[in-house]
Amino acid sequence: MAETVVLKKCPSYDLAEMEKQIFSGIELLGGLDKFIKNDEKVLVKVNCLFPSEPEKAVITHPLFLQAVIRIIKRKTKNIIIGDSPGFGNIMTSPKTGYKKVAAEEGATLVEFKDDAEITNPPGVSYKNFRVTGHVNSVDKIINLPKLKTHGLMYMTLAVKNMFGIVAGTGKPGYHLRAGRDKMLFAQMLVDLFMAKPPALNIMDGITGMEGNGPGGGEAVNTGVIIISGSGFALDYVAPQVVGINPDRVYTNAAYRKNILKGKEMEVEILGEKLEDMKYRGSFKTVADSDETGSKKMGPLAAMFYNLAKGMLNPKQIYLKEKCTGCLSCVKACPVDALVYDKIKKRIICDYDKCIRCFICQEICPEKAIIIRKPFFSAVIK
Repeated sequence: MAETVVLKKCPSYDLAEMEKQIFSGIELLGGLDKFIKNDEKVLVKVNCLFPSEPEKAVITHPLFLQAVIRIIKRKTKNIIIGDSPGFGNIMTSPKTGYKKVAAEEGATLVEFKDDAEITNPPGVSYKNFRVTGHVNSVDKIINLPKLKTHGLMYMTLAVKNMFGIVAGTGKPGYHLRAGRDKMLFAQMLVDLFMAKPPALNIMDGITGMEGNGPGGGEAVNTGVIIISGSGFALDYVAPQVVGINPDRVYTNAAYRKNILKGKEMEVEILGEKLEDMKYRGSFKTVADSDETGSKKMGPLAAMFYNLAKGMLNPKQIYLKEKCTGCLSCVKACPVDALVYDKIKKRIICDYDKCIRCFICQEICPEKAIIIRKPFFSAVIK
């Protein structure tokens, strides 16, 4: 049975226009009553990687959030807003604009703590998750992902955005368990999403992020709002809007392999036509990587494979001239592979210890960490 995805054209963050387009999109999916009942408690899950100015496309735009809240208020005023950023506080930072929106709309900003558990017994790789208790205290979750590239998962969309229900202190443990296996980490995200699926997913794709995402890339006008009751269906369509094969997104690949058993997702698109909404520029991605494993190889073959892999696969580069020594990357590293040299004023990475989770690149607020393909990779290709 095909899942339904709605595409709506929206070139700017005009509040009235966004509210109109989002509401009409929800109507195409069956109406607001299908997703939210009267007086239900609703958690609006934004994408707030770290406190950032909205125009940089790091976070769900505050006016986009406000438009969604105004629609939700047609059914309920019991609304909380939350996320678990890599560092900083979404509730107090004036950069995000969320505090102002919450005050104007009568919503409540909440802090995510590691104080609850959710389960997904059919999960492929992960069946239990430590998360914020807010996900168990609400009736519905409305997921507001941002259209962005991602160093580890290729793109961060609806499924990846729900990793934010894991409190910040708990995230490194999941990266540590997955190690350098991107597909294992992607399957964890799929299992987590299915443990507590949002009632509705509404993507802020009015401005997206290309290049060194999800925190250090460049904002581009992609001019689209994408809405679906299925986060997996939304994630199948969103990459196509910017000219990317959806299977290149690791969460999509994991879902197709393990949940759909290799079948391609069936999606019905309503609203605008996909061809009409495609980004007309050349959307830049983070450096690609080949993460096929060496588990089935013999010891000698595996040794040469790992040596070649280190020479061919992308790795993060630390730009001394941009680094401010905030130590966000050092504190976030799940394997303690990073130290800050106070004399040389630069980050030193133990690449042998590094598991290439790219958390450091993800949360760097200064764009001081980039992912780069090695020379040999470019020569071979």
